[in-house]
Amino acid sequence: MDTINILIIEKDILVRRAITNILQQQKQSRVYWLHDEFDNVETVIRNKEPDVVLLNIENIEGEGLDILQKIRSTFSELPVVVISPRSKEGAKAAITALRLGAIDFITRPESKNLILFAERHLKKRLEPLVKAIGKMREQKNVDKIMLEALTQPQKSFGDLIPDIKDQQPIEMVVIGGCTGGVQALFSILSKLPRDLGIPVVIVQHLPRTYTEYLATSLDAFCKISVREVQNGDKLEAGSVYIAPGGYQCEISQSASDIVASVHRGPRENNMRPSIDVLFRSAAKIYGSKTLGVLLSGCGCDGLRGAEEIKEHSGQIIVQDPRSSIAADLPLAAISRGLTKTYCTPQDIAQQITKHSMFMGSDYYQTQEKDLINTNFLF
Repeated sequence: MDTINILIIEKDILVRRAITNILQQQKQSRVYWLHDEFDNVETVIRNKEPDVVLLNIENIEGEGLDILQKIRSTFSELPVVVISPRSKEGAKAAITALRLGAIDFITRPESKNLILFAERHLKKRLEPLVKAIGKMREQKNVDKIMLEALTQPQKSFGDLIPDIKDQQPIEMVVIGGCTGGVQALFSILSKLPRDLGIPVVIVQHLPRTYTEYLATSLDAFCKISVREVQNGDKLEAGSVYIAPGGYQCEISQSASDIVASVHRGPRENNMRPSIDVLFRSAAKIYGSKTLGVLLSGCGCDGLRGAEEIKEHSGQIIVQDPRSSIAADLPLAAISRGLTKTYCTPQDIAQQITKHSMFMGSDYYQTQEKDLINTNFLF
């Protein structure tokens, strides 16, 4: 792997050293620091040409978010990973940063003096992060030709009309996301109507406090109701449920209702919550009436669950890899033949709304003009 240049913007020397020590164990990493001259961020970036910036953001009131916005406006293609304390204030800072375009975050102890005892945690997060940055750099060249090669042969939209006539309505939407997923969720959920005719359940890889704040932020931002799901909650139409960090989330059948089962089950794909766990449970309950959506992300969590949805005759769509911060997950789903439908986040919302009700072919014909950014490739 080529050398990856990493710029750490962090004033605290203990945090800088702890992160640097771990990164330097990987031979492909070259680390630079910026600690007390924040006005020189642009100059340093131009001189060092980093592949990724690790930016400390303590809270939403500090200068960290201002620096992020400065980087995003001047170096829009430069990935920024946030370092935030594992606290409510840190959660607010991290979720806000992800919404503004940061690709991921790393938590650290709330007390910086405890950073010396967090080596195992930091190493667990930093090592795969460096690998992911390398892959993201390689995937910048994903283009339409490549996607079309993966999804041949194709049919025109009109060729799909006979199949859509017999299509079953969707009764459950399950969404999974990892790196880059938060930004996509804000785009998707903000476009869903308040009276959506089905429930939506989401696994986004985040720690516990962070999923709670994510749900609160989305609920304030969107027309549709969004909340962090609790064990035993009835899954109702017109509501979006975020799986809590640190717990597995499944869809279960109670005596009279469809409910969420939230529990401390084993990790799957080293994840808790796991996209696979959620998708698999949806397939068992809803079968062909399940719509699974895979967003931007790294790794393999969600692929096996998507396969099970397909095995139960459900449907899978993925975020367009070209609009994904991390294209691994959507590309893997397309490459495995799990779907040939890839959409921008805005068009994913339109697909969810469309599939939530049964309509005849006349509806789809009138909608063709509105779907020019969405690829229906079969």
